[in-house]
Amino acid sequence: MAEANFLYWATALLELCFAFIRHFIAQAGKQPPFSILKIRFVRAGIAAAKDSTTSNTSSLRRTYLLGEFINNPESEFVKFVHNGDTVPLLADDDPLYALAEFLCFTQHVQYTKSGGLIFISDYQVQHYTGTEHLLTDPQIMSAPEVKTKEGKNIFGEDNVGSAFMRFPTEHICNKYCKWFEPEPLHT
Repeated sequence: MAEANFLYWATALLELCFAFIRHFIAQAGKQPPFSILKIRFVRAGIAAAKDSTTSNTSSLRRTYLLGEFINNPESEFVKFVHNGDTVPLLADDDPLYALAEFLCFTQHVQYTKSGGLIFISDYQVQHYTGTEHLLTDPQIMSAPEVKTKEGKNIFGEDNVGSAFMRFPTEHICNKYCKWFEPEPLHT
């Protein structure tokens, strides 16, 4: 269930970035001097198997996360941003570096648009040679005050609190940040 929750939140946070981009372009009246990359998270859902002999709500036997089938033997998984870091893992001469920069830009937008409460990290991509990049296995980084009623981190054990706190000072604005001008990070 946690994995489905992460995908749900990550999909919404990524769409927030694309809405920000569309709005900025509409207001600016011009296109950016670079391509906007087509990326999305894998589609997934929850399937619950119940005992067919009873209508009792406690008859749940198993719960499954059903994920989109990725059928591209030519592609490879690439990790772009680690959940303990704020900069791309790829070298700046890597052909996929622009995608890594774009993903770091999305973190900037998510952080500022959420009032400094949340952003996607641990960006991993099933790289396609075609027109779309498929993101998988996101982690959600959140401020320490974002907790469940029981006081637990809402996004699980992989939420690296120290990395979250360092984000505003360690994020390096790149060409996407400079062109789209998200709110400055407050340190």
